[in-house]
Amino acid sequence: MTEAQNNTPCLVYVVDDNPLLGQVTAQIIDTDGHKTRFFTDPLLAREALKTADPQPDVLLTDHDLGPIVGFELIKIARKMIPGIRCLLVSGTVKHEILRRHPVKPDRFLAKPFTADELLACITELA
Repeated sequence: MTEAQNNTPCLVYVVDDNPLLGQVTAQIIDTDGHKTRFFTDPLLAREALKTADPQPDVLLTDHDLGPIVGFELIKIARKMIPGIRCLLVSGTVKHEILRRHPVKPDRFLAKPFTADELLACITELA
């Protein structure tokens, strides 16, 4: 059982190379009572996953991140933290790509999304 299912906040790593979108996303999640750690650089997020204490319950990652894509970060996170739940967000990934890609996020949320849609996904994954 995750922390959120025990009615305590879960830890969400938010990775988005757009600082404004990432900060707003993290702020929405924080306002709902969860804790976040925000990264604009996916390589720094990858390094943080290696040494995370406590480990995140959820990884929320954008798809287009520059040096790596969200699918790759999800694959890396799952190797480091078995059982981590992953939410992929994107304004460019189509459902056909999701269907065919070998790495499957636990949830997908198309941009733009509402705060309610985001929080529903976090609640489901936590």
